[in-house]
Amino acid sequence: MEHLITVHGVKDVFWISGPEDNEDSVARYKTIVSVMEEHGLTIDPARTFNGYWSYAIVEDKLPDVISKMEKLPDVFVCANDSMALATCIVLEKAGIHVPGDVKVTGYDNLMSGNHFSPALTSVDRGWDERSYQAMDSLIGLINGDPDFGDRVYDSKFDLGESCGCTLGTEGIRIQQEAWKRAFLIPVERTIFDWHLIQLDDAVAHVKSVNDIYLAYKEMWESNHDYEGNDFYVCLDQDFVDSMEEEGICKTAGYSEEIDVIYGMKEGATVPRHNIALEELVPYYDKDSAETSVYIFVPLHMGADTFGYYVCKNNQKMIKDFYLNSLIRHVAYGLERAHQNIRLEKMNKVLAESSVRDELTGLYNRMGYERIVIPYLDELRRSKKKSVIMVTDINKMKEINDKHGHLRGDMAIKTVANVIKSTVPVSWKAVRYGGDEYVIIGDYDDSGDVNDIKNDIIGKSMQVSEDLNMPFKLSVSVGYVIIDPENTLENEEYFRMADEAMYEMKREAHKNDINK
Repeated sequence: MEHLITVHGVKDVFWISGPEDNEDSVARYKTIVSVMEEHGLTIDPARTFNGYWSYAIVEDKLPDVISKMEKLPDVFVCANDSMALATCIVLEKAGIHVPGDVKVTGYDNLMSGNHFSPALTSVDRGWDERSYQAMDSLIGLINGDPDFGDRVYDSKFDLGESCGCTLGTEGIRIQQEAWKRAFLIPVERTIFDWHLIQLDDAVAHVKSVNDIYLAYKEMWESNHDYEGNDFYVCLDQDFVDSMEEEGICKTAGYSEEIDVIYGMKEGATVPRHNIALEELVPYYDKDSAETSVYIFVPLHMGADTFGYYVCKNNQKMIKDFYLNSLIRHVAYGLERAHQNIRLEKMNKVLAESSVRDELTGLYNRMGYERIVIPYLDELRRSKKKSVIMVTDINKMKEINDKHGHLRGDMAIKTVANVIKSTVPVSWKAVRYGGDEYVIIGDYDDSGDVNDIKNDIIGKSMQVSEDLNMPFKLSVSVGYVIIDPENTLENEEYFRMADEAMYEMKREAHKNDINK
């Protein structure tokens, strides 16, 4: 604020805050008010907007706020960098140049703010210094040194371009490196996404727990570039037992025994085996003089504990933002494996009745009639609320005509994968027609069906962008919630959900979103 006022002559400030009850956001606002008062200035209480720390909320709501302004402020001061970046995007879309027409500042000094154009003016909170000090403290405590107590770390002004200043030599170097990364990241991410698809496919159709080991062995022996040479997928014994017989997963803690379903030591596959929970790391050598860093990440879906993933000396996975995606796909794969093994064990008829669509792995029309509709009938007989959701790919004919049926198949499979990874595991998903899907499940009021609908729409578009598909993949979704007291036939509910979907499709075609 001192810089904005004394260097750039700022007088009129618009404040974009975090949550109203958040101490950090409140403290930052009070500082702004205090510095302005020292210079004989005041902030207009109406010149505020609650962005809840969220890029998405600012991107969605701020355009309406800006459109109603009679006069732009001198600066948008944002309580964090994510909201500042969203503000810059919103302003540019409105034809307002940053910093030429209005200045924007953030807080937290995120790497993305340094790589943005204009580079974001922000506040550095000393995270690097804190991190080094934390590790020094931990090592000291391990060695018996006394606790050094509390430390205070001062924030530091981080000069960028979004306030109207110019970058120094180091800032220009960082930005040039970012431009190079802007080209490389989509390429690297696409290659990594194919690795994730291989990971998903590896365990998509397993029929036994040992099949998981064999599938992982085949896949990771051919490519473990991202995972490194020392890593283990360790499953909780209760989770393993729940796949093979009646049982439930733990929702807190772990079993005393851990099943190492797959692992690599020094680049070679190790046999599937069990360890005691207290061992934590398979093949750990406590007498080794080597110093190593182990990363532990829990494997779970919702509250259900699957186990954990542990890797050795592979911090690059965190720095490159690959670890989170990898773990989610391992967990999704294990969840699907769990479901497949239980279905295989409980109902052999399923494997013999051709109820699955070959392309997507969803139920087909036969599965709809034999499995999904009886499932819906049982929900209604049990007086449980249920939902019918209909999903359809927009402009599928145009995709096939312009890009070929192989690309069309990719679109169909991509949406199916999005549906499988989004809806609750108890729900049943059907490829009802060429590019139409029907999803049926129980609904207990604990979740928002509209959130699931929006996730399917958003993820389909995001996946197509991540995979650099030559077309924009979008879907229309409609649904209806079935009240157990209502006596309408299933067909009528299906018609209502189908009509809701087509209403969205008509709107999508009207807006020509695929162009």
